Amino acid sequence: MTDPVTTISDRGLSAALKKIRDLMGTLESSHNLKSSIPGFGTQKGIYKPQNSEYALWIRQTLRGIYPDQEPDVLPDGSWLYKYTPEAKDGRTDLSLSTNRALFSSMRDRVPVGVFIQRESRDAQRTYEVMGLAFVEDYDGTHFTLHGEPIDIEAEPMARQAIPHFEPFDPSELSIASSIRNMRRKAFQTGVRRLYHEKCSLCELGYHFKGEPIGIEAAHLIPVKDNGTSKDLRNGILLCSNHHNLFDRYLWTLDQDYRVLVKDDGLFRKSAENNHVLKMEGLQLPNLPDKKYDLPAPEAIEFRLNLFENMR
Repeated sequence: MTDPVTTISDRGLSAALKKIRDLMGTLESSHNLKSSIPGFGTQKGIYKPQNSEYALWIRQTLRGIYPDQEPDVLPDGSWLYKYTPEAKDGRTDLSLSTNRALFSSMRDRVPVGVFIQRESRDAQRTYEVMGLAFVEDYDGTHFTLHGEPIDIEAEPMARQAIPHFEPFDPSELSIASSIRNMRRKAFQTGVRRLYHEKCSLCELGYHFKGEPIGIEAAHLIPVKDNGTSKDLRNGILLCSNHHNLFDRYLWTLDQDYRVLVKDDGLFRKSAENNHVLKMEGLQLPNLPDKKYDLPAPEAIEFRLNLFENMR
């Protein structure tokens, strides 16, 4: 499978979708989006560019009248999201051009951008750019949208059939740097979403002007050891402090997600006031909501071996 955006004959639509993909995982003010995304300043709900049969984007607002739902993140970084079609006079009207545009996007598998408004103390409305998604289904009440996976050339995985975890990706270090950077950005974004933007160990999650600060996705199997960045089960979200200690193999987690700390007297003395010692022997307090998103046992085992053998 090739990048679906590159196969779109409408060059303007393709360029706009690429722009949305580039913003994936960021929080953007409505002002910035109005200046960079077509239609954002005039249209709400579903936006269909003039002279196009496809929708370009959809957005959910905090005060929307439709009962939309939060996305469900899957291990490949894709996500499932339910979106209510637009209505006329309080009733769903599938004949509206915007709704028809989503059906056209579903028929021809043309992705659409998804924006979700988030709480903000600023005067400007703030939106999380979820990224691009395929319209997979309409069940009579909602459209089902399926976000792109980390590997944009792969088919998004189905929630009903989560595949076996593939721990290694030997191609990671040989692919083009632009693709590698895009995958790592998507990996970081997906892990942040799974852990609700809080450190798995200490549950700290700083934000400034809506942006998360000081939290980072850590690979259980390091990239230098060909650890995959295409599966979120090889990741865990940590604050920069506990990520640094994690990367120095001074602590890790076991198969029951309990905290193990290096048996080194000097380190332990220096860490007396650090949260890592307070959590020793206890289960990590912040883990993904869904069982299928938890760190993979194979990745944990690999990390445990590194922890035990690293001097």
